[in-house]
Amino acid sequence: MDSPLSPLAPLPPLQELTHAELATTLRAAGDEGARSTLAEAVMREVYVRATGSIEAMASIGAARRALLARAVAFPRLACEAVEPAADGSTRFAFRLRDGARIESVLLPHHAGSDRHTVCVSSQAGCAQVCRFCATGRLGLTRDLEAWEIVDQVVQVAAHARVRASDIVFMGMGEPLANEVAVYRAARVMTQSHGLQIGARRITISTAGVVPAIHRFIDDAQPFRLVFSLGCADPAKRRRLMPIQERHGFEEFIAAIARYEAHRGHQHVTLEYVAIRNFTMGDDDIAALAALARRGFRFLLNVIPFNPVGDEFEAPTMAEVRAWTSRLRPFGLPVKLRFSGGRDRCAGCGQLGTGLIGARRRHPDRDVSRP
Repeated sequence: MDSPLSPLAPLPPLQELTHAELATTLRAAGDEGARSTLAEAVMREVYVRATGSIEAMASIGAARRALLARAVAFPRLACEAVEPAADGSTRFAFRLRDGARIESVLLPHHAGSDRHTVCVSSQAGCAQVCRFCATGRLGLTRDLEAWEIVDQVVQVAAHARVRASDIVFMGMGEPLANEVAVYRAARVMTQSHGLQIGARRITISTAGVVPAIHRFIDDAQPFRLVFSLGCADPAKRRRLMPIQERHGFEEFIAAIARYEAHRGHQHVTLEYVAIRNFTMGDDDIAALAALARRGFRFLLNVIPFNPVGDEFEAPTMAEVRAWTSRLRPFGLPVKLRFSGGRDRCAGCGQLGTGLIGARRRHPDRDVSRP
């Protein structure tokens, strides 16, 4: 008989179940206790006490642990590396059951705050091939399952002995290319008996998968969506982000405008990559000014480019501040993004840097899709 931990076992992963779904699953398996009591105990063990296996759930009796093992699987990611950065951020590297590798980042908020953001991956590798991102150089290995996304948060928080207050889907992969698993994982994270992360504290970033943006709106997903603009000049953006070949610039901007209207015309966030001698010129100022005249409200979140390869140059923070100051006459709200963990290749666009060499040494393991 297959073990509950076998990848072939037809059991639902514990980390993919909401509290209500877990209670229903346990009752179907024969739990005759008070409604939801065992489910609540299990959720506390996994998400509060960070217990690593069913056998180690000390608050649950042996008979009920055996019932739990018959009802659900409790797979775990293998944590291979934990690398603290000088700024307080920490990069985590995980190995999946099939040997693929992903990375996550713990980002503390300002000094004195007890809030912590976990930047999670939604795919192993990425098919979007954005020129400013190391992950794109890996190609796509596969989508992550919902439990693999949730387990990143559980393990990162447990290792750091903190509570995750915010989640950003800005790690490896394009979240809206794996939307079903991403939404399932995000929903599990909001459970009051689990991680207790508010839906508005879960941010999903997309490079511009336009049909999925419209589905996000149509389905009234409760999470926050932000958009990787990269650059406001369509020709430059095409060079930076090949996804524009599939979903054109105007199509992308129209979807963003629809999302802004869906949010009651609140500002939406556009992520802009500041690259010396490429996206920080007079023509880029003009392109952003023209975008501002489109009529929808947006906040420009400017991310200084972190070195990836040798195609582009990283600007200094002084250069970025001087360039963004020239946007003020157009009434554009601008925020400079802090990119934590750069010295550990955990900054924006750097995840997967350490895996590129491994792919080159073992090309037979690369099952990426174009």
